[in-house]
Amino acid sequence: MTRFVLHSGDYSISLHFQSQTTKPISKSQFPSIHNNKSSTRSLNITCTRSHDMAVVSGDTWDECVLNSDIPVLVEFWAACRMVHREMEEIAKEYSGKINCYMLKVDENMGIADKYGIKVVPVVLLFKNGEKCDSVTGTMPNYVYMAAIEKLLSS
Repeated sequence: MTRFVLHSGDYSISLHFQSQTTKPISKSQFPSIHNNKSSTRSLNITCTRSHDMAVVSGDTWDECVLNSDIPVLVEFWAACRMVHREMEEIAKEYSGKINCYMLKVDENMGIADKYGIKVVPVVLLFKNGEKCDSVTGTMPNYVYMAAIEKLLSS
């Protein structure tokens, strides 16, 4: 097995290549080896990203979201985190003005049901324990920021 690891900023990408043959493979050899059914090849790619947003769950929901002294943004997500990068940028920009959390819907279905979450990604905004606004789907940063500014000025 050959393993390559690339670290770049917030990202870590790990590539694993496994082969039953013992000889190194050149690009010119690959098509003929690829057509050989007795040869086994597999490629496993893993990409992970560090995150700056805290995770909230059913156990911490009331304390972190409903009883917060400042407005709260919650990113509801599942396996695919399509708006996660935008939420991290917003969490940094609005640090101290709003609390930002991630809630994994698959593990917290009761909360998702309570707020009518049928699709992800969705971002809910809370103030004084009450849901004030929501943004459904993947949107550019300015859409989320407009909703936050509206919440902060209310």
